Amino acid sequence: MIREKFVVHNYGHGGAGISMSWGCADVVAKIVRGYASPSEQKSIAILGAGVMGLTAATLLSPDYKVTIYAERLTCTTSDIAGGQWAPSVIKYDERDPAAKARFEDILRTAYRMHEQRIGRGFGVSIRINYTKAKSDTFAKVPPDLIAKPTWFEPLPFKHMASNGWGYRTLLVEPPVFLPRLRNDLVKQGVQSVQKLFKNVAQLAELSETIVINCTGLGSKTLFADNQLQPIKGHLVLLPAQPSLTWLFSNGSTYVFPREDHVVVGGSYEENMNDEIPDPKRCQDIMRIAKDVFAGRALAKEFEDAPWLLRNK
Repeated sequence: MIREKFVVHNYGHGGAGISMSWGCADVVAKIVRGYASPSEQKSIAILGAGVMGLTAATLLSPDYKVTIYAERLTCTTSDIAGGQWAPSVIKYDERDPAAKARFEDILRTAYRMHEQRIGRGFGVSIRINYTKAKSDTFAKVPPDLIAKPTWFEPLPFKHMASNGWGYRTLLVEPPVFLPRLRNDLVKQGVQSVQKLFKNVAQLAELSETIVINCTGLGSKTLFADNQLQPIKGHLVLLPAQPSLTWLFSNGSTYVFPREDHVVVGGSYEENMNDEIPDPKRCQDIMRIAKDVFAGRALAKEFEDAPWLLRNK
């Protein structure tokens, strides 16, 4: 409680915010309904206008008066994400059966709610993600969502000449998905207010009695969460190529052809919380991707590079 505010935290999703968004929003909605039924007419403040805040608002707004507060109402971290459906670097205590069950329940809800939006203007489509080795990320996913991968001899790339695997997953395109959520919320009467909260005490000024914290990295300062670890990743955006309908990920690089761009990535820098692009890092990302698709080995200068995504 913060001065009679009921606070629900919804952040820290390890680069898998878009993937897990609907599942986490469903958990948030259940917590809120357990605290106050719609008949009590309590209002809700959602902090943060990224995917976690927007999906939570979507599930709550039909029954509650919801207002979104955020420093940035657009151009959030979610807006520049890659968009493949995968639980990325999410970690939980694998020795705890209850934690595993909660994690898998969130994944099931998230995947199926994204899947329901295929062909409905949300930018969601079925894609095959090709990999040269079995994916640690997809190994976390229950087989009823993503089945065992298909073996390819070789992978369907002209110069790679490597065998590998294909995983049937989803692509959720942020430039389509997020504006659609925002437009739908406006139609539902949800207001968005540009506001930066510098400390917890400012929350007492809100008229809403329920607060959903979806500030992501902002929670490190706002709620003094010293366990929150920022991670920076670079993306290179190339011109769109409509003929490319696959996804590719392979430890040191990933490529996601989308409607707006071909997205190339592969960097993973811990304890970096700035949003300043590094041209040299972008050049390195492109060089690695070119070498992978040309069938060349990883250059020696990158073998021990601490910023590579590797198999996380």
